[in-house]
Amino acid sequence: MTEPTKQLLRKTLSAHRFWLPFFLMAVFVLQNRLFTNWLNISENIFPIRQALSTLALSAVLFGPAIFLRHRTRYLYLAIVSTITSIIFTIQYLFYAYSGGFLQASALAYSGESTKILGTVITLLTPRLLLFFLGPCAVTVAFFLSKRHNLMDAAFSRKLQAGIALAIILIPTTGYGYVLAKEKKEWGTTSHLTDYGKLYNVNMLVSKTGIANYSVVDLANYLFGRKHVTSADVARVATWNAQRPEQATSTQSFGLAKGKNLIFLQVESLENSVINTTINGQEITPNLNRIAASGTYFSNYYTQVGPGNTADAEFSTLNSLYPLQDEVAFIGYAHNTYNALPAHLIANGYHTAVMHGDVPSFWNRANIYPQLGYQTWFSRNDYTVSRPIGFENLGDQDFLDQSIAKLQSLPQPYMATLITLSSHTPFRIPKDLESLTIPQDSPLNQTQRDYVQSIHFTDAAIGEFIDKLRQTHIADNAVIAIFGDHGSFTNVSDVISKPEPASLAEIRKTQVPLILLVPGATSGTTAIPASHIDLYPTVSDLLGITPPSSVLGQDLLATNHPIFVHRNLISGTVQSILTTSTLFVPSSDGDVAHGACTDASASTTLPIADCAASFAEQSTAAQMSDLIVRGNLLTSDHAPTASAKP
Repeated sequence: MTEPTKQLLRKTLSAHRFWLPFFLMAVFVLQNRLFTNWLNISENIFPIRQALSTLALSAVLFGPAIFLRHRTRYLYLAIVSTITSIIFTIQYLFYAYSGGFLQASALAYSGESTKILGTVITLLTPRLLLFFLGPCAVTVAFFLSKRHNLMDAAFSRKLQAGIALAIILIPTTGYGYVLAKEKKEWGTTSHLTDYGKLYNVNMLVSKTGIANYSVVDLANYLFGRKHVTSADVARVATWNAQRPEQATSTQSFGLAKGKNLIFLQVESLENSVINTTINGQEITPNLNRIAASGTYFSNYYTQVGPGNTADAEFSTLNSLYPLQDEVAFIGYAHNTYNALPAHLIANGYHTAVMHGDVPSFWNRANIYPQLGYQTWFSRNDYTVSRPIGFENLGDQDFLDQSIAKLQSLPQPYMATLITLSSHTPFRIPKDLESLTIPQDSPLNQTQRDYVQSIHFTDAAIGEFIDKLRQTHIADNAVIAIFGDHGSFTNVSDVISKPEPASLAEIRKTQVPLILLVPGATSGTTAIPASHIDLYPTVSDLLGITPPSSVLGQDLLATNHPIFVHRNLISGTVQSILTTSTLFVPSSDGDVAHGACTDASASTTLPIADCAASFAEQSTAAQMSDLIVRGNLLTSDHAPTASAKP
């Protein structure tokens, strides 16, 4: 190295207190943009808005380092850049897995994340290394400065004042520009921080970057948690008093009076695999056969928040919406609920639940007694003949051994069974993969694993239903088979027919519901419905009037079937599907700016055709959240029975 080059290097390194923070600021802006582009966060791209808002935050985060002493400065930059790198990485992996953004409230149930580590590993990509460019740059700069024994470059008070002014002006100008643009376009800026007014979280991240979103989310979690006020309580009371009575079918009410009730909740079973073939092979031949022998709801949807399976259980058993920013199973486990198990106990039923997991997973040990389960069987109550998939208890072992447990229950009973083999990461032993998938199939590896695992579970369900019939358990039971949520693999994009974007998005939340009712006729119905409708449907079949707290409808009696798809985090309505219309609100939530089409999304309709259902369902979703957060339900049959650990 020549002497002039050495001198230039020393001068450059001597100015590290200036260039390093600014370099990290530039990297930070780039990382936010790449995060948005790589994950295709939103069709609406706001490069200037995002660049200025992320530059503003970068000045707040990295700018103060200029005024810190040598070692303190490097330590500060190392900590800040490492934290931001971790945030980028975790948010990237979470969005790639679930299609949503991780919230600070997830810290309360971080222990559950170990269950998806297998899937997370499959999502790792070399791209993630770029998110750690910041801490790497700090480390290299520190060792170079130490090696060359460099001192901090001195600067005058005038220069100090100029730098301080720049650090103040950058965030002021950046955030000021964004706020001015939002104010001009929407007439308000509250949607940037108030999740209750946010109708498109992806657009928010597209505008402000994932880092700004994470900071606002943390602030909301620490200082803006949602509390139920006395005014909220009054709103719920008024709304509840004005609700019309639910319709009841004179033909189906009591059709299965006194019979047992069996729920089979199938892990990650989405509707796209039903009656679908790959390479001439049925993915779910047994479920196809079972669906043909009962009532198959082909337009049935899940409504889950961050709790996935736990949220599916919550909405199914309570006929309430799951929270979109918290997990009710954890945050509101000790509420009073008018849950289906408790309601059936009050009508002479025994209740039980069976699953192959530990009782602590999703806090089931605390909430199950509140829901009314008197007995539950967990992993320790089953024998694993061969380790398979999630928790190593294969669905064949689980369902086969559950037959004897069902026979041991006092009658009449309600029993909920929850499968596991088709849980992410969808891996079963190779010798059990019985589908032949060509190498040139458009399915990626995760999608291949998913259809193989669901095919395995389908075989186990077929054997289970056959044994229920052979042992005559099925002769005296209403059996409901349904998926808890989708697979989060986008497999429907590959194996389903192309659809308009608005429909393709909600189809990913479509799961099958199959009802087997002794003496009932079989058939397929395409009315829109969701998990909140199962409670009143089976309750009416058993001849037991459901409590007024249920939000769903008896699917065998409803005149106005409907499905409401909610936005994660904000809980606002993302779309509303009826038998005749599809409504997608605009980003500002103004009904007049939304899109109202026919149910096939092919013909534009007047907004008036959708306005009433939007107002009604938006209010119902808000009231449901307030009921849960404020523990506003009362019950004359609050469960007190002990549960089997």
